[in-house]
Amino acid sequence: MLKYRLMLGVTFGIALLVMFYFDQSLSRGWPARTWSFPPGMLMAITLSLFIPFAVREMQQLLGREHVRISMRVCIAGSLLCMLWPWLEILSEMLLTHSRGVNPLAITIASWFHTVKPHYLVPTVLAGAMFGAFAMHSRDEKIEGAMASAGGSLLAIVYLGVLPSFFLPIRLTHSAGMVVSVLLMVKSADIGAYAVGRLIGRHKLIAWLSPGKTVEGFFGGLLLAAGVGGVLTHYSSEFCWWQGALAGVVLGAVGQLGDLLESLLKRDAGVKDSGQMPGFGGILDLIDSPLLAAPVAYWMLKLVHG
Repeated sequence: MLKYRLMLGVTFGIALLVMFYFDQSLSRGWPARTWSFPPGMLMAITLSLFIPFAVREMQQLLGREHVRISMRVCIAGSLLCMLWPWLEILSEMLLTHSRGVNPLAITIASWFHTVKPHYLVPTVLAGAMFGAFAMHSRDEKIEGAMASAGGSLLAIVYLGVLPSFFLPIRLTHSAGMVVSVLLMVKSADIGAYAVGRLIGRHKLIAWLSPGKTVEGFFGGLLLAAGVGGVLTHYSSEFCWWQGALAGVVLGAVGQLGDLLESLLKRDAGVKDSGQMPGFGGILDLIDSPLLAAPVAYWMLKLVHG
């Protein structure tokens, strides 16, 4: 199990680093430079490719509790909620730096800016709720209608709204900042797992996640703080103690995200959300970064405005 975990972990890590490298490289000079791509485009595509698989796993988890959700409604809602804030910021950037930009792109950005895009997320959530009711009523059944609507909203918020915070971080800072957030969150996961296996004695929340220990929790925070402090040497935006503090906060929130997904799996009566050797499923892989994304965004917002 550990062998597969290490192999897949290294593979995923290298693939993500390559993606972030090209995302940063290909966006240099945008929007004025010819053949440059909008910042965050490769990242948005990567996240979008994961969403159908993650929605499928969520559908299977909820299905074990006899809660039905529509794949089409949840995928469409998740994609809209995730991509719209990114498109909103891109349109503002285009209008601000419009010199030498294709007139068609400026026209699209102007239209996008006038439709009040910040109202889209509540609109999508309302539409998803009514869409869930409509899909449920096709079979002329009353039972489970509210659960279906609630499950659909859960899927869209969890898989669409939460990851949407990564794209503004990429736009307003850099791909390196997103990598830093992921490294701090995942180092807490690794530290918690390693310390828990080595010296873990006291259960953290035995009824929810028997494998997690108090020693592992604090070991994860310590490693995340160290990683956060080290990362500041490669950035002029933060001093070492800010990086260490960010590591502690994001590490704690990431482990909370892990526990939140454990709650969903416990309720469904399964150990893993999928069948990837060593990892489980897509939801098991992204549970900690998802909850950390909005926290990282607002931390950066507070520091840099």
